Amino acid sequence: METFNKERTCECCKGLGDPKTTDQPAPARRTILGVLVGLINVGIIGAIVGPVVRFVVAPMNNRASKGWVSVARLEDLPEGRATEIRYSMNVQDGYHKVNREYSVYLRRDGDKVICLDPACTHLGCRVDYQPDRDRFLCPCHGGVFDKDGLVVSGPPPKQLIRHAVKVEGGKVHINREV
Repeated sequence: METFNKERTCECCKGLGDPKTTDQPAPARRTILGVLVGLINVGIIGAIVGPVVRFVVAPMNNRASKGWVSVARLEDLPEGRATEIRYSMNVQDGYHKVNREYSVYLRRDGDKVICLDPACTHLGCRVDYQPDRDRFLCPCHGGVFDKDGLVVSGPPPKQLIRHAVKVEGGKVHINREV
């Protein structure tokens, strides 16, 4: 290994001291380049982390919308029997507004109306109304619900979901969260 020789022979190196002991400040060009490299690194990290954070936070900003939907006229519902009602709603699906079809069971007892969701609370299968027995049956796993949506037998852990109902001006409105 070669040691540093203070007595250099070439003209360009004469008068230079030991590079390890020189007290000269670092050139300004190196400082500027160091700052530029740091800024580029911050930009690259921001370009990667920014979209990831927006992706993770986006579901928290999408709130379900609730609203009253007119689904039937009170006079069209038979007394003491559940009736399947189909209706549609405009919902926000990503960047598009789409028209979605839904169904519910409405049961009228006098002026009182209850609204039951047709999805079984066991695994979400669609229940069918049996008018001769006045009950709901889940064909997938044999869950049985009474006329008010309460569990009679089978694997469902809880009653059918009820939606809020109001009757105004002879029209039945349900409050549906989408």
